Amino acid sequence: MIGRLRGDLIQKLPNLALVECGGVGYAAAISLSTYGLLPEVGTQVVLHTELLVRENEIALLGFAIPQERELYRMLVKVDGVGPKMALAALGALSLEDLVSAIRGRDVKALTRIPGVGKKTAEKMCFELSEKMGGLSGLDGLLGSPTGDPWEESLRSALTNLGFKEDVVQPVVADLRATKPPLVEAIRQALKALQR
Repeated sequence: MIGRLRGDLIQKLPNLALVECGGVGYAAAISLSTYGLLPEVGTQVVLHTELLVRENEIALLGFAIPQERELYRMLVKVDGVGPKMALAALGALSLEDLVSAIRGRDVKALTRIPGVGKKTAEKMCFELSEKMGGLSGLDGLLGSPTGDPWEESLRSALTNLGFKEDVVQPVVADLRATKPPLVEAIRQALKALQR
């Protein structure tokens, strides 16, 4: 999985960033929010990425900050919200406004997102608060801009193996105190998850 890109920004469009890393150009779909945070073309950029693999396409999505990627991951878990709608949501409202709207169950604010009707907005509020352990599950998104890379990598590896976020979270929390090397942490986490 490609989790992060660092390289020269070759091109930026409101929906796409082209980043050259070691002679290879990676085209990443982006939100308007990320577009607004990108530096000038020709300068170095870091994008936190999500690899989307489907039956007939492979796409790379880029996010300016890890919190935006985490919120994207939450949004696509909602029934009826696909990658395109999740990126539209991240571009239509700021990260803080989007989290506040979900927390406050502000359906009217969420329907301002292109393609989101009242039913989908209600689902977003209900399913995110349910799946993420209540509204407190959204608390970490608005914290410091840099999350713990070890924790993020471990969580990402386990969710990519098919484990649900709410099952993975307590296991990652248990390993946080000792913080073994990532390979060992994955091994220990898999043992704990199989109990």
